[in-house]
This record gives sequence, C-alpha cells and structure tokens, in this order.
Amino acid sequence: MKSYLNKNLEGVKKIYFNQIDKERNIYELATLFQQKRRPVEEYLYLLKDPLSNRQLSIKGEKLVGDNSYSIYDNIPNFTSSNINSNNWEKLNEQFLHYHKSLSVYSAINSSPIINYLSLETEMGLIKNKKVLDIGGGTGHTFCSFFLFPETIEYFLLDPNLRLLHDQFLRFYPKLGILKMAHILANAENLPIKDDSFGVVISLSSIDHFDDYKKFISEAYRVLKPGGKFLISSHLDLPPDRIENPSIFDKIFSDTFFERLSRFFYYKKNKVGNDDHTLSLKTTNPIKNALERSNFKILKEETFKRHFFLIAEK
Repeated sequence: MKSYLNKNLEGVKKIYFNQIDKERNIYELATLFQQKRRPVEEYLYLLKDPLSNRQLSIKGEKLVGDNSYSIYDNIPNFTSSNINSNNWEKLNEQFLHYHKSLSVYSAINSSPIINYLSLETEMGLIKNKKVLDIGGGTGHTFCSFFLFPETIEYFLLDPNLRLLHDQFLRFYPKLGILKMAHILANAENLPIKDDSFGVVISLSSIDHFDDYKKFISEAYRVLKPGGKFLISSHLDLPPDRIENPSIFDKIFSDTFFERLSRFFYYKKNKVGNDDHTLSLKTTNPIKNALERSNFKILKEETFKRHFFLIAEK
C-alpha cells in the first residue's frame, strides 16, 4: 500500500474527514478539487514543442523551446499562455460548469458503461504501462476505468481545465492519492514525442474534437510499435422503443418525481448543451481513418448505442 501513497495523504484524509456526517443532496453543485499532479520535470523528456517539434526546457514557470508555454500548478499549457492564478477561477467557470453540475444520478448511471468497457476490452486490466488519455476531462478514468491504477503512468490530456468534483473522490478514493500528469493540449497537435506510449485511450471524446482524422493520426505517431489504441463513444441512433417507455409510462412510473427534479436542476444550471462536433451513426468513418493511419483493428463492438474499437500500431 505504501508504494503508491504520497506526501499529500494528510490532505486527502482531511477531505474525507470533512465529508463524514455531511449529507450531500443528489442535486448539489460539486465541490472542486485539484488532481494530484506530477511535476512537469518528471516527464519533460516526453514533451516537444507542438509547433516546431523541438526539445523543450523549463525556465521558471514556462516551457521554453522555439516557443514558450506556461506552467501553472504543474499543468503545462500548450493551448494558451494565459493560465495563471489571476484567471484560474474564470477558466474553471468557463470549462468546468458542466462537470460541476453533474449530479450523482449521472455518475451512477454512467458507471456501468465504464465498468463494461474496462472488462470487455480488457484494457482496464493493464499493468505497468504508460497511458495517454486524450480528451480525458477530469482524469477520473485513472481510477474508474483502470483496476490497477497504482501500476500505470497516467497522463491526462485535454484542452480544457477540468478539476475533480467531490462525487469522484467519494467513489474512487485513490484519485485523491495517486498522481497523474496533467497537460492542456489539443488532440490534433499533441506535444508528445514519437513512440512514447504503450497505450492511448479516448473515451466519449472523439465526437468533441475538431478533426478526428488528425487526432487518430497523432495517436498513431505517439504510440510505440505494438501499442494499443482504444476509442469509445456513442452512436447517434434513435432510442430503442423497448428500453425507452412512452410518455404515459414515464409519468406514471416510480421515477417521475426524480426525473422532474432533475429536469429543473439541469435547466437551472444550464446542463446539457450540445457541444459535439461529430455525429456518428456507424463506426465506419473511424475504422476508415484508423486504417488510413496504418492501424490494425483488433476488436470492435457496438452495444446499446455505444461502441468501442481497439487498434494496434
């Protein structure tokens, strides 16, 4: 156990101590917590200038090469040079609102998908690998998807600054203990050197990228030969009538008042705005892009309007 505990353990215990006997309403805006982040110095050897492909060095609070990139709270920022303590809260408000407003209801009902993917793909069982999670949001995948997180090097890469909210820490206590690398960057232009990772994953994020073809090409570049690539998201298909009861059935169901409360909560907090850039009715566009980037598709499955693809470099 001591092998993956760190010096922040006392702070984590304080978080859990303060939650004892504190009732949390299912519809309550989340308390945000920073991830436990690795110092950039520990993985500088993996980074490159995404504009010039040159080596980077650290000078004060910046990564410097042919261009300069800011570092704040151990987050290198390759999307902007404006992250600092003065606009940290502003960025949180802009980029974290959706996650801050997620209810426990959402977490409970999304967890079966994560659990199924983890086991069915067998990617959640990996050990002793360096993992790049592209579009990883808050980074909760580190402990919600991987069953042995203390054995892997996890890199969270996302263009938006998203913190952990309390429901993830309640469900996955190791998130408050284990350290991850946290990088702000775009999926289409990764600040990562070639052949650096054994595993690249993208869960529910490919349909938010500007250019999914370029993202797939970049994933190929940063993977080691023989490395595995997992893509999973949802398909835009009409709902299954069997699994989606009529309005009449919904109104006279035991969950009616819960759903009504959730509806007004989402309206109040402006949750649910569609920010998707890609609509998929089949996985064919992604499979074609994988093959054009020289990936070998190992396994695929479509299930309940969701899908996953596993490919190998």
